[in-house]
Amino acid sequence: MTVVRLFVLASLALGPAVVAEAQGAIGPMLQSVTVGSRVRVFAPSLRRDRFVGRIDSLDTGEMVLDTAGVRRRLGFEMGPVLVESFRRVRIRNGAIEAIEVSGGRTTRSATLKGAIIGGLVGAALIGFGQAPEVNPGLKDFVRNAPIGFAAGVVIGGGVGYALGGEKWLPAEVPR
Repeated sequence: MTVVRLFVLASLALGPAVVAEAQGAIGPMLQSVTVGSRVRVFAPSLRRDRFVGRIDSLDTGEMVLDTAGVRRRLGFEMGPVLVESFRRVRIRNGAIEAIEVSGGRTTRSATLKGAIIGGLVGAALIGFGQAPEVNPGLKDFVRNAPIGFAAGVVIGGGVGYALGGEKWLPAEVPR
């Protein structure tokens, strides 16, 4: 019964945000790409991972990305790439399948993701960890899991908030 109540409370708390976000997304508004923009470029013919960096130069044939942006994460500076030949990347505009522009830092999705993962891990750890040594059963797990879930949500949400994330908005591919 406690697990059902917890699920209902979580649904009531998170449900309106999901509906509001879905109603706001009528169609993707494409952002413009300019020199100095922080972008994430998907060019599968060059590399499987996405290129992330600031645009140094942009013309009709190619763009040059500076991938050495210094960012702070949990109070630590993620330093620049020290080898100049790997710092700047030239990408032909024809090779770009998708490009996204940074919309700034965000904590909402990272906090939610951390809370969900933390809740599940906490429920599993406390649910199984507090089971008796002799003849443990599902009833023992269900009795202890909500305590671990609540603790995991708080801890995981805090870690997710501290890590944060970056909001990426779809952009128009330069041609």
